[in-house]
Amino acid sequence: MQGGLSVNKSQKIAFIVLSTVLVVLPACSNKEVGGQATTAAVKNTKAENVELRATWSGTAGRHERTLKVIELFEKKYPNIKINAEYSGTDGFTDKLNTQIAGGNAADLINVGSITDLVTRSAVLDITPYVTSKEINLEKYEPAFMEPGKDQGKYYGISLGTNGIGFFYNSDLIKKAGMEPPKDTFSWEDYEAYGKEVVQKLGPGYYAFADQSRYSLYMNYFLRQSGKTIYKDGKAGFDKADIAKWYGMWDRMRKEGLLPTPEEASTYTDLSVDTSIFPKGKTVFLMSWLNQLTAFQNGMKDELQITALPSGGAGAKNGLWVHPSQFWTINKTSKHPKEAAQFINFFINDEEAAKILGSERGIPNSSAVRDMIKPTITATEKKFYSYFENYISKAGPKDLDLPNGTEFNNTVISASQKVMFNKATIDQAAQEVVDAFDKTIKK
Repeated sequence: MQGGLSVNKSQKIAFIVLSTVLVVLPACSNKEVGGQATTAAVKNTKAENVELRATWSGTAGRHERTLKVIELFEKKYPNIKINAEYSGTDGFTDKLNTQIAGGNAADLINVGSITDLVTRSAVLDITPYVTSKEINLEKYEPAFMEPGKDQGKYYGISLGTNGIGFFYNSDLIKKAGMEPPKDTFSWEDYEAYGKEVVQKLGPGYYAFADQSRYSLYMNYFLRQSGKTIYKDGKAGFDKADIAKWYGMWDRMRKEGLLPTPEEASTYTDLSVDTSIFPKGKTVFLMSWLNQLTAFQNGMKDELQITALPSGGAGAKNGLWVHPSQFWTINKTSKHPKEAAQFINFFINDEEAAKILGSERGIPNSSAVRDMIKPTITATEKKFYSYFENYISKAGPKDLDLPNGTEFNNTVISASQKVMFNKATIDQAAQEVVDAFDKTIKK
């Protein structure tokens, strides 16, 4: 089972995060915060020379940090060369799937979910490396280790824990002469707030980025009514649920609260590099918490973070604790031991931890959190603080839909058809239902 946390476990984790993030403990004396001291260089000069390929996606900031860690790793292990293959998030999954199908994927694969890779038998069972502590998880809380497992076996190592929040441009809100939104606002409250802020800011400004196209946020919306995309091997939603989701966004689009279809289709809003939000014309954006740093670094206006819209009176809390990223090892890698060494270095080395910070989410290792606390930025403190409250309310993560890429693409396509009046809301909702049925039968 993938990553499900019970409410009790979430509450326990909240205590752990509070005590480890807010209390600064004495610095670790070892070079690896996981408990194993490092050396300046490998003494065994007879070690076989090995080349590994490592692939990941993300922003320029993620690339820069990861490349610095690779450089450190190669200094410690001069016999191991890491060839980096990285890109933005757009198209990364499709390219990776093509490489896997062609038997040409990298040795080390960094992804947001391991479900599809495990389903396709594309990644290695790395349990032996965890058991032997070659990948040392001593400082991981048990609940943070679970998302990397499938049927009790490790296939990925979670690099951080994350959640979703509502970023807002506080400078635009001040310019409009309004008070910040309340963290109890419902979808309806935000729609009314959006109308007011757009009216006061004038032409060329929008309340929200158009994020109707993403199943991630749609699933949060579904969870508020006790539903979900995938449950017990079948759909946890019906056509009416999808129509309600698309209908809400279509109404806001017609009210002028969203960018025009032409503008919205230009931006994916998956990262700072592909979002309309940093242009300073949009007040709100839903995003992963760890992305706050990248967005703040990418714009002059001050950003704040608040709770996502609630479902209103009587609705359920749609929040969940989410593993942010995983390192996995290609099942066909000729050098899995060296790949495991790299993963261990990535999650435990002191210098690496300082470089990586919270860019891939709140670090899962308590030792890493203790160590980087004094070094986190003012922006990071904002989402750490938000996360402490978030995690105390969050429920279990839903299972990921196996082979879900095609379904997610249909959610995007159907949204765009509604956006450009190429399909009715009812037709778009039916496309999503049909795509789910097709996916689940694979």
